[in-house]
Amino acid sequence: MVSDMYTWTIERLLGLEPYEFEELLGHLFVRMGYKAEVTQRSRDSGVDIIVSIENFGLSHTWAVQVKRYAEPVGVKEVREYSSLRYRDNIDGVIIATTSGFTKDAQKEASEHNVKLLDGSLLVKMLEHYMPEDPNRRLQQRALSEDRGTGVLEGTVLKKGERPLGETEVFFRGERVIMTCTNKRIFLIKNISSLLSKRREVLYSIEVKDLLGWARGTSFLYLVMAGRQITVLSVRTRKPEHATKMLECLRQEYIRGEHLEKFERTKDEFIVLTNKRIAKIHLSGSAEEMSLKNILGTEIKGSGLLSRSKLFLIGNMKENTLSEIDCADPASWKDAIEAAIRVS
Repeated sequence: MVSDMYTWTIERLLGLEPYEFEELLGHLFVRMGYKAEVTQRSRDSGVDIIVSIENFGLSHTWAVQVKRYAEPVGVKEVREYSSLRYRDNIDGVIIATTSGFTKDAQKEASEHNVKLLDGSLLVKMLEHYMPEDPNRRLQQRALSEDRGTGVLEGTVLKKGERPLGETEVFFRGERVIMTCTNKRIFLIKNISSLLSKRREVLYSIEVKDLLGWARGTSFLYLVMAGRQITVLSVRTRKPEHATKMLECLRQEYIRGEHLEKFERTKDEFIVLTNKRIAKIHLSGSAEEMSLKNILGTEIKGSGLLSRSKLFLIGNMKENTLSEIDCADPASWKDAIEAAIRVS
């Protein structure tokens, strides 16, 4: 039998990415009974995690600064972070590191109510509160049953993240729950055994990476950005529930690249955004063209025995035509030309 026990070491902690280490410590504080919010990495104002606890009307809030260091943390950093207590009007500051602290840093911390967690103490805390494999926990990202904690089982809600709702869908033949927050979309599978029940995340999407979504007869298509556009398909019996949640996200992604038009054909997805057009084959391959490289559009093959198709005229030296086999070439032609004019 494979044990769920996991051996924590400094080397394992140093092997984590900085944001993974922050989320890991967020989990640790949650296990210790705190509420925890991992701040946005781009605007954390010197604070990596905010932890708080409230009992019988008495509350305490601490700012946590995380240092994934191999060398000891010095007095300069302790002095810098101790000021957060006064700036943010909180009860205290915690500095957690994979290494240790210099003697001067320890002295400075004792004078300003700064709590220090060095690498050896962190390892002991993790072994006590989180003895299971952290990779499995972090990758599952399953939702906690306790909605009041503002915590995701296996991870921590980001600063300002809040649940919007959930609905049942089918993903790759499995019945799952699609859950939306204002920052992420999760596809979650309920897993039951004789001894326990848990929820495992099969897929997660950052709202900032969402270009938009389209609704078919019984399917929802989530269109995601990246070097190459991708499409995630889910089947739903109650599409109105899912679309209501997704409508709440529109303002979160509409300001950047966003979906203008979408079509599912027999063999591929056709996707038009305000910046590019893509044909994504069901096999996984894809073709894309920037709107900046399109000189014009043309419809051909409208005879009695041939189906009309749309062609994009590119600015390549050979002036090649890119073929778009869609149900309504005229509407696609209009949409592409309109997107080009405002791009």
